[in-house]
Formats: sequence, C-alpha cells, structure tokens
Amino acid sequence: MRPDVGESRARPVGPGLHIVENEPLERILFERGLIGLPYRRACFAASRLFLAHLADELADAAELVILSKGLAYQLGAAADSVEINLPTNLVATSRVEVVADDAKVDVSYARFDAGKPCLVVGDTVASGATVVAAVEAYRQVHRLERLFLLSYAGSGVGARRVTEFCARLGIECTILYGLAVFGLGSNGFDLSFNHPDTVTSDAYRDRARRLYGDRQVSGVGWDFGAQFMAPDKYRELSWLEAHAHGLLDSPEFSFAREPDDLGSLARESAAFRDTLDLP
Repeated sequence: MRPDVGESRARPVGPGLHIVENEPLERILFERGLIGLPYRRACFAASRLFLAHLADELADAAELVILSKGLAYQLGAAADSVEINLPTNLVATSRVEVVADDAKVDVSYARFDAGKPCLVVGDTVASGATVVAAVEAYRQVHRLERLFLLSYAGSGVGARRVTEFCARLGIECTILYGLAVFGLGSNGFDLSFNHPDTVTSDAYRDRARRLYGDRQVSGVGWDFGAQFMAPDKYRELSWLEAHAHGLLDSPEFSFAREPDDLGSLARESAAFRDTLDLP
C-alpha cells in the first residue's frame, strides 16, 4: 500500500487497519450540513484517494456493492483514476435488529457475476455485521483470498468483527478508515470523535470539541448516504439528532428540519427512540 498519495496520508494503527487523512474525508466527517451534490463530490474524491493508496494491489479485484449505501462510495467510477476496472457484484442487506454494538442482518438479494479472489467493499461500518453477512454470502459462491474494506467512518468494534471473521477463514484483510477508528455509541449508530474509545489525532478531537463541546455527535449522522440519496430524510434525522444533543440552536445543524411524523424514519428508530423517549 502507498502510505502517501499527494496530500492524503495512510497510517497503520493495527494489524491490517489504517487511518487515512485527507481534505475530502474532513469535509465528509466535519461538515454536517454538506448535502446533495457537494456531498456526493466529496465522497467521490475520498474514494479516489482510497483507491490511489491501493492502486498497486487491485489488478485482479472486483467490487462488492452493498445496497444501498455502498452506492455512495462510487468505487467503480473512482477506479478510473487509477486506470483500473472493478467488475461489480451486488448484494442487498437489511438490519433486522440493532442492539448496542451488534446487529442482526439478513441478505435479501445477491448477484455475484464477477467472481474474483480479491474483493473491494466500500461501506460505513458500525457493528460490522452487514459487511460480514455480505462477504459471507459472496464466499458461498466464489473463492475469496483477500478483502479490502474502505470506510469513510468505521468503528473499532466493526473492524475487530471483520478482521476476526477473515482470520478464521484465512482471508487477508486490509481496512482503510477515514480520520479515525471510532468508538461506537450505545445506540449502535453514533460514530463520534468524542467517544472515549475513538482513536484519532488530537487535531481532529479538538476540532470536534470546538463544534460540539463534549457531546458525542456522529460524524456521519444516523443514516450515512442520505445526505445525497435522501436529503429530506437526512434533514429530519439530523433535527432529531440535534434535539437529542441539545444542539437545535447550533449553526452546525441549521439545515435540519423537524419531521412531520416519524413513519419514514422507522428504519433508524433504534438510534433515537430511547434518547428522545418517543413511542
């Protein structure tokens, strides 16, 4: 792996685990009001840099897109910058239940036409259960020797789960995380620079405290990718998040909008039900 690519830096923090630092990732994780096309462009730029760090190792790799949030990583298009074509596999998963640092995940659809021994997965990682379920489904169809997991925001809990899963099966695993290895909030969703288990630079921890005080505000909110895939939903979830943290008057959440009802937010209800004492 290339440790330095232009102004992007990748540093090891554990076996197979690296923290990547660059300006697009800083925009994604610190500008909570970044919505729509600017957010999509920041994600694309971050993915191009992830792949640039790995350019020497992807000659015979395929992508596994975990629907739907894996689409935010735009890895197939971003690979063009390193002159690599990533054949595409698709899998759809759904969280059946979220409890603290764990989740139960079902695989409802899969299309694994591009069998390769090396997979690249782009996904935001909380418990790691979704990645494990998706990769296991692929492994039932194709031989897998190596996994590259690229995540704008990922937890230490999730990294351990994926790493241990790969170790049991003899799969070489490399994980690239954006800016930090996050501690996972008790709701199973929050990935905060202020969590006591978060591993990150002092500069990023200080930056988060300037924005949010000591509150454990998630860098990517409660539904990553909604920033451009479902902006209205993102605004409503962010209003609930700001309410839960006492930040409704904060300029960082000036874009947020109070939801008319919670029906459309049911999939993320585990993130806020207990905190806001909602039915």
